[in-house]
Amino acid sequence: MELFTKLFGSWLVLVYHCFDRIVLSGYLMGLQRPGQVAYWLREVLGVPGVTKEILARRTSEYQRWVEAYARNRKIPMVWAEKGVRKEDQVAPHLRRMERADRYGVYYIFQALEQGWTYRPSRKPWAGQSEEQWKVDPVLHKHRARYRYYYFYLRDEVLGPMVVRIGTFIPFEASYYLNGHSYMEQELRKGGVSFRKDDNAFLAVADPAALQRAADQLSGDVIQKRLNYWTVVLGPKFTKEDRRAAKLERSYFVHQVEYCRNFVFQRNHPIRKIFERSCDFGLWRLTGDRIWRIFGKGHRDRLNGKLQTIMEAVEHGQHVFRAYWRHAWVKQYEKYRTFLRNEITSNNLKDFKLKKGLAHLGEARTKLLVILDRFTAQQAENLNHHDDFALLRRIALPVQDGAKRTPGIRIQDPRMIRLLEVLLHAGTTLGGWSTREIHQEIRSRFALTEAQYGLASLRYDLRKLKGHGLVEREAGRYAYRLSAKGQRAAILLLLFNQRLCGPLAGSHFQRRPDQNHAPKASKLEAAYYKADRVIDEIVELLHAA
Repeated sequence: MELFTKLFGSWLVLVYHCFDRIVLSGYLMGLQRPGQVAYWLREVLGVPGVTKEILARRTSEYQRWVEAYARNRKIPMVWAEKGVRKEDQVAPHLRRMERADRYGVYYIFQALEQGWTYRPSRKPWAGQSEEQWKVDPVLHKHRARYRYYYFYLRDEVLGPMVVRIGTFIPFEASYYLNGHSYMEQELRKGGVSFRKDDNAFLAVADPAALQRAADQLSGDVIQKRLNYWTVVLGPKFTKEDRRAAKLERSYFVHQVEYCRNFVFQRNHPIRKIFERSCDFGLWRLTGDRIWRIFGKGHRDRLNGKLQTIMEAVEHGQHVFRAYWRHAWVKQYEKYRTFLRNEITSNNLKDFKLKKGLAHLGEARTKLLVILDRFTAQQAENLNHHDDFALLRRIALPVQDGAKRTPGIRIQDPRMIRLLEVLLHAGTTLGGWSTREIHQEIRSRFALTEAQYGLASLRYDLRKLKGHGLVEREAGRYAYRLSAKGQRAAILLLLFNQRLCGPLAGSHFQRRPDQNHAPKASKLEAAYYKADRVIDEIVELLHAA
């Protein structure tokens, strides 16, 4: 983090970190098992037998209440259309709420989705007679497709958010909120002026107040507002219901995003910084480095992904991602103004954290540390001004006592192929054996044994080892690039692919004739002139 701000501090106008998207699940803990539901219906409500009709009655009651709630408040309630983003459809209604400075529900979507519910057994269980089963069949849990309501609302504390509630027992609930919306509400209450665009603060009169607002978002603040909206919008229970069964919601973090935002001055070439960061990130962010960013050792058991990718999302925006288990860090830029580093977790247990909402503060501390490691890695990739001196050094022979290792030529195709294979083996944490490397090179570049034998590979590996570009895994004959080797490999490959390749494919394949009369094209005439000047420089250097 310090290195990044040191490199680009003169161009940064604002840096802050906060929660971004948070997805929570709310469970009625007294209705999570079939036995609990049967006890509630029989013993508390006095239902003689738990049948399909009895279960459907609770669903119908809640659906009628929601329809009346929307009708009395003139809230649009429509079925979600496939291929249409809900956020785009509700945006005009949200803007009207904000202009009028009103709070509450402003739109309701209905959707048929998969969820957990209960149904009576289709045949008697062991020890149950046919007559008993007809009167009181046993419940069991299963997944079914039924109606969910999406309540789009504007909260006084959390700002715009979404509450999703299922219409079948156990009335599953999900909550979607954003830390930036909470911060916006806090700044308005404090009278701090700001400019916010596309879920990011681009300018603020008091940066310290902005960071304080971000740090104040806690599990207690969120739970109070979720409790309020759950009572208002959820299914209704009597006092007797609540006394007999635990019908208070317990909240758990389903997905959480934490971000650090770097806001640059306008007209600064942030796109070039992002592109260069992605180039080096794809090359240098190898498997072992991803492990270190997430604070783990490569010998830990891995369940999930371990990779880096570059993908294009909506509107042509590019995002760099590095995956680890059920989490990933990503980087993207927008409007050539701000750069965002963000970590997303779909399972906090990967970080040995509890998923309860009360432990949100611990998640903030852990995710921020990981995000700072990722930012430091990106800054290290960008801080490579001395790497061309490295290329000059490895081009020279190395003398170690009586052993002399030849230099590595930048145009050597054998060495370029070997470095490319070693560099792309980012997820191979334990290193590659000589035969594995040989097989990969021959397979990737369609080479025969006569074109590239095992003896040639061993010679190339000794050359790389002599220059300190590869290292052996302890206890076995397996090779991997060293930190110095990663820098050299990236520079050599980028030079050949980005510079030599495009020049070799130039339209000007022939050398200009000195006596050739220039064409009418100004570009070709300038090309002939530049070529003659370069020849003069070369002759002067030889004469010197």
